[in-house]
Amino acid sequence: MKILYYFIIFLFLISTCAAFGQSGEVIVTGKVTDDAGKPIEFANISCADLNISTSSNAGGNFSLSLRTTRADSTTLSITFVGKRAVSIPVSMHVSTSNLVIKLQALSLTLNEVQINSQRKRSNISNSSIIFDREAIEQVQAYSLADVLNNLPGKRMSAPDLQYNQQATLRSASTTGDPVQQANNARGVAIYVDDIRQSNDANMQTRGVGAWGITGGAIGNIKDPLTGSPQYDTPFGGLDIRNIPADNIESIEVVSGVASAKYGELTDGAIIIKRMAGKTDYRVNLRLNGASTNASVSKGFNLGKRLGAINVNFNYLNSIQTPTDNLKNYGRVSGGLMWTTKPFRNLRNTFSADYSHKIDNRKIDPDDSESQMMYSKEQRLSLSNRMSLEVNNSAWLERASFSVSYDEGYQESYRQRTVNSAVVGVADKDTTGIYEGYFRPGNYLSVDHIKGRPYNGSASLDLVNTVNWGSFTHNISLGGTFSFSGNKGEGVLSDPDHPFFNINAGGNRGQRPYPFDLLRNIYNGGVYLEDKATTSMLGKPLTLSAGVRYDVQNGFPSWQPRINASYNLSTKWSVNAAFGIASKAPSMSFRYPAPSYFDIPLLNIYNGKVNESVFLAYTQKIIKDNSNLKPSKSNQVEVGLRYDGGWLSSSLSGYIKRNRDGLNSVSSYLAIYLPTYDTVITPGQKPVYTPTGNLKLYGSEQDRSITNSVKSDNYGLEWFVSTKKVRSIQTSFNLNTSFSYSKYENVGAVRTEKVDDNFIIAGRKAWYGIYPAEQSQNWAVMSKLTTNTHIPKLGFIVSIMADIYWSTITYSPGKNAYPIAYIDKDGIVNPIPVFDPTNTDYNYLVRSPEDARRLKRPAFVYSNLSARLSKEIKKKVNISIYAYNFLNLLIRDYDRLLDTVNTYNNPVNVGAEISFKL
Repeated sequence: MKILYYFIIFLFLISTCAAFGQSGEVIVTGKVTDDAGKPIEFANISCADLNISTSSNAGGNFSLSLRTTRADSTTLSITFVGKRAVSIPVSMHVSTSNLVIKLQALSLTLNEVQINSQRKRSNISNSSIIFDREAIEQVQAYSLADVLNNLPGKRMSAPDLQYNQQATLRSASTTGDPVQQANNARGVAIYVDDIRQSNDANMQTRGVGAWGITGGAIGNIKDPLTGSPQYDTPFGGLDIRNIPADNIESIEVVSGVASAKYGELTDGAIIIKRMAGKTDYRVNLRLNGASTNASVSKGFNLGKRLGAINVNFNYLNSIQTPTDNLKNYGRVSGGLMWTTKPFRNLRNTFSADYSHKIDNRKIDPDDSESQMMYSKEQRLSLSNRMSLEVNNSAWLERASFSVSYDEGYQESYRQRTVNSAVVGVADKDTTGIYEGYFRPGNYLSVDHIKGRPYNGSASLDLVNTVNWGSFTHNISLGGTFSFSGNKGEGVLSDPDHPFFNINAGGNRGQRPYPFDLLRNIYNGGVYLEDKATTSMLGKPLTLSAGVRYDVQNGFPSWQPRINASYNLSTKWSVNAAFGIASKAPSMSFRYPAPSYFDIPLLNIYNGKVNESVFLAYTQKIIKDNSNLKPSKSNQVEVGLRYDGGWLSSSLSGYIKRNRDGLNSVSSYLAIYLPTYDTVITPGQKPVYTPTGNLKLYGSEQDRSITNSVKSDNYGLEWFVSTKKVRSIQTSFNLNTSFSYSKYENVGAVRTEKVDDNFIIAGRKAWYGIYPAEQSQNWAVMSKLTTNTHIPKLGFIVSIMADIYWSTITYSPGKNAYPIAYIDKDGIVNPIPVFDPTNTDYNYLVRSPEDARRLKRPAFVYSNLSARLSKEIKKKVNISIYAYNFLNLLIRDYDRLLDTVNTYNNPVNVGAEISFKL
């Protein structure tokens, strides 16, 4: 730990020496115009090397002050929504004046188009994968999920809008284990316009004690395709179906080590920048099966002093099965972004966004139980970002400040008609024995949760550049603060109408649980980072070293992060990175509902209420999760790059270790309750008296949330891309990923109760504790894309192939021998070495379960998709795309499970038409 303190002191000394550095300034001035020579306002002019930017004014003019560095030159990047980005080298020793920069409109008639994601080194990470607007437009994305399907190791598939989708990064099989998937997705931070999108206040879950984290959210029990899907994500990340892609300008996916600026993450970040400023009308219409999507956006100039405002609207409706229209997902969203530049050095952006979604499973007219379900969500968010360029100051070059607040409404509902025998009802909210009551067994059972989540955040970033020795230091200092809360009505449980299968597997009860009484959660952090550049052996060396200090759920955490890059030559470079990151537990983990166990002691019913009795015992267990630690990860990454102009390639290897992940762990309760003698007299209520004896109820299991999950992830990612082969007008892109993951629920050991006969006989061990289950997963996959582009026709054809070389899951099987046992007093007794002659516990041996190694399938297979786009007069673009256009349905038979597995979905065809007016 001392090295961290020395590291912080070192960075602080660098920053305080800024006033004494020999940093001069060069001024770069110029004008940004469009194809017709008209000025472009709010074009972004940035220098990634110095982490500084500005924007053009109403006349398209800009002026950028650059601190001189040891380098001879640097590169300016000029971008604007809907225009092809331009990079220009400028001198770091002599001012550059009167640059004229012409930005061409994005069009398929340009000689070169970039329609694939690119791996680039950025200010955020060594290993970013970037989707610019050109690449996003070619995806025909209904949501962010469709864009992310193009990442290494992700499956290209038709839009799936019926079930929640969460972003996961660098994990071999998060889709196979819901606990690991939730932990990985929760650790992926999503930033929209530098504002972190939070799911921390999502409380759409029932009691963890009864359901655990995998079953807490309400699921659709009648869905014919997935069995019991959950439409809410209280224990995971954001549902990225709700993020439309039409108004996104760029997406940067950081699966490696992120800058110290970014907190509240363990598994990467997704940085989204949306359209701003004056733009043409943009209209998009999409159709895929029974899914329809429409969007419109437009940017307006409001005048010299008022700046520009950009507005957008998006509508989507998707039906699962057009023939019955029973299940549908709908989404409506819209927003505005108002950008002003009240002073030459000050830029301000205000954003307001609204979204509404509904997942709805209607009643099937042929369903005698009248089952239905829906999940609704509304959200209003406000944010403001301000950036100030400071001239003639040795201490500060740029200051940025942002603040945001969002508030929403969430409702989850499920119903089912019950037709059963008379039901005994226990409804007390306290621990004790009492008389319940009877109700008819014919009723409408309901599961219902209402939440009103809200989140707020603020951040401050200060940047300065200084020369010190042979290094140029770009120093960033900043901090973040966030809070989350929920003022919803909560779990609306009515004991008189309990959900039908609430008692499945035990006497688990449910009571109302209001969210508005819960305390807010607060998290904050500060960071210091130095991006140092120098020359070593005559070649550029960049070292971005920083440290972050967060307080999450009351726990402090130090997070050093380093990204280094060295150019071996003009074509070859190497990079390496190391970083530690952490993510605080959200409200659903911090404040789970109490556990209730309703145990019937007497259930005597003869058809007449006044001659019947229902005696019950309720045990209430209140959870205190204030000691939950933040989840943590550490990652090491190394890479090699080649850029030969026509051919470029990169190879990255990583090791990522996650610890203190969150899961629900079961434990048995030993509850002793009195027995009763009863006297039944016709016409009177039964009389019951205690016998003086106690009966053990030892089969009840309560679940608690613990930091019990860990995983180790290893992988290689190889990218190869070419420029266009002129003779065939075709470019090629190939990425291959190998990933290996090992998962273990450290605290989720298997606990089993012994047969009551052993307890009656006075044997010592009442419960056996067995080793936790583990799993290992391998996956090797390639994505090959060919793009045939004919500029004169404004025409492009893309063929995409997903090649699945191998997917293997290995499970060691259940161990037959206990590692500990629990006695009647609840004391855990370890068993270092199992002794088969020890009568205290030798009867705990269970039948072993064989290890399983499943290769699914046992052969290589692929999936081919195609996309065709035609542009008409640079104003209209028509696209047709088909997933698995050869309709290759790969199947195999699993003898172990006696099932037939299908690995490709049937052919799926969609179309899009877009207008620029």
